[in-house]
Amino acid sequence: MTESTNSLPHSERGGFAKLFRAVVIAIALLLGIIVAIFGLASLIPGIGPLSSFAARWAPTVAPIVALAGLIVLLVGIIAVRRGRRRSGAVVTVLGGVGAVTNIAVVIVLVGAITSAGGSVSLFTAAFGLSAMDAASPDRHEVYDKSSSGDDLALSIYEPEGAKGPAPTIMVVHGGGWIAGEPDAVSSELRTLADHGYLVVSVEYELANKNNPTWQSAPSQVACAASWIQTHADTLSADMDRLAFWGESSGGNLVANTAGAAAQGNAESTCGGEVPVPAAVVADYPAFDVTGLYANAPAGPGAGTGSRIFASSYTGGTPEKFPKRYATVNSAAHITETTPQTLVMTAMRDDVIAPADQLAWVDTARDRGVDVQAVQVPLANHAYTQKAKNSLGSQGHLSIAENYLSERLQ
Repeated sequence: MTESTNSLPHSERGGFAKLFRAVVIAIALLLGIIVAIFGLASLIPGIGPLSSFAARWAPTVAPIVALAGLIVLLVGIIAVRRGRRRSGAVVTVLGGVGAVTNIAVVIVLVGAITSAGGSVSLFTAAFGLSAMDAASPDRHEVYDKSSSGDDLALSIYEPEGAKGPAPTIMVVHGGGWIAGEPDAVSSELRTLADHGYLVVSVEYELANKNNPTWQSAPSQVACAASWIQTHADTLSADMDRLAFWGESSGGNLVANTAGAAAQGNAESTCGGEVPVPAAVVADYPAFDVTGLYANAPAGPGAGTGSRIFASSYTGGTPEKFPKRYATVNSAAHITETTPQTLVMTAMRDDVIAPADQLAWVDTARDRGVDVQAVQVPLANHAYTQKAKNSLGSQGHLSIAENYLSERLQ
């Protein structure tokens, strides 16, 4: 029979207890270092790659990291009270710094979200994270062919129990025009459908160094929009309450398509009339492709990566193809007829310079366009896409839904 711990000599029991406490202190010390560095890097922009990494993840994990900091702080206090003054004090300081800085991050993010008309549940953000691609569309429909003859499909998410035509959102994914797919954020698209929207997510031809798609991709997005209009009755789509929504490079595509449609010169690969949306939503959009190539801030994901996005899409550099860049830059499509637009900018974006996004906002406003600009502090590019129900995910969904509910009535 195995001897129980209680039957061990007092000295051995004491040895186990000391070992256990030492292990707890060591774990708390390591965790404290992590949460403190993460919190400081989230708040302070100049710590190189650490700040970039923290800004990319803070809108997803800051509530969880803040809780971890509080736990480390508690362990440190208990350690000090039990005589481990030196190690306990270090753990206490690290836990305190980690808790305070990450709570500050949460406060800043929640404040920005609520001031922009959004809302969040901190409990859900801490304990309810889930996969971004866990849902599935109700069906797919082929709407066109790529230049190589492959089917291009639409993913359709239908509102359950809708009575009559539903407000409709055409979603165009990001990925630098070279990656991405329509159902990458399917959990969010399903949430929009559950809230009463008919959601149609567009597949378009992806670029590579041998296949620039600066002409084909926008024309395919325009074709998808015209397909929705042609099939509005069978889709139960209310075309008077149509919105376009895109993230990153998708933001460029929806802005350009909406602007061209409003001017009556949108080119569609399948012909037909391209509908003008009532509103456009653009998350951290790549409005300035020239700037994406030439002026992207330094940091992970920027520099060489951004130049690959721009050059693959256009077929080369701004110097080699200035007319192509001028065509795909979103400012070229702004007129007084451009639909009202919501732009959400991650202010720590190290892929698409925030200044380039805000310059589009200023130009559009100067030309009489109704633009609502939301600046999301402490957030990096694609901050919304790490996990469903994160602060970033809840924030941009609720801000956009609030915006659309007022404009798609």
